[in-house]
Amino acid sequence: MIFAIDLEGVLAPEIWPLLGQRLEIPDLALTTRDVADFDALMRRRVEATRARGVTLRELQAMAHAVEPYLGAREFLARLRALGQVFVISDTFHELADPLIQKLGGHNLFANRFETDAEGLLRGFRLRIRGQKERIVSGFHAAGFKVAAMGDSLNDLSILKSCDFPVLYRPVDALRAHFPQATVALNLDEALAALEAAAAALDAGA
Repeated sequence: MIFAIDLEGVLAPEIWPLLGQRLEIPDLALTTRDVADFDALMRRRVEATRARGVTLRELQAMAHAVEPYLGAREFLARLRALGQVFVISDTFHELADPLIQKLGGHNLFANRFETDAEGLLRGFRLRIRGQKERIVSGFHAAGFKVAAMGDSLNDLSILKSCDFPVLYRPVDALRAHFPQATVALNLDEALAALEAAAAALDAGA
């Protein structure tokens, strides 16, 4: 079994609001709850950093201080004993890779930044946005069952396409899309739900 787990809001705090707060740049603190169009949101973030002359290196220095939620590393380790773990997120490798190492070094599917000669952000390559369903399809094509866990509407496609969706402290709109899905309010509940999914798969094998 493959476990596809969201990062921000599930395993660790959201990175951009922290950057916005530390740098006192309101546009960096916005999330998809404020601006639904992720591409437009990222353009605003890039423009905001350029206007203030904030380099990617400076963003990384602050983002790399983010710590996982208590118990998140152990949670992923328990899942790894049951199958393969992939963290699939709309975040960016340049900001989140150290956080992934703190979580145990699992595979991360994420986006990438583009920078100019001065180290300022000039753009981005969205490798994940809109591709989560295709990632799950690839796992299915390789013969794997997939359990996925997310907390917000940007996880909708992966939750709809997986075999065992788990909603983690979901926003109301996400819960409305999956009224019958398992809801976990903490990592202990999430682990129990995912262990049950793995056991059910083993029983049916």
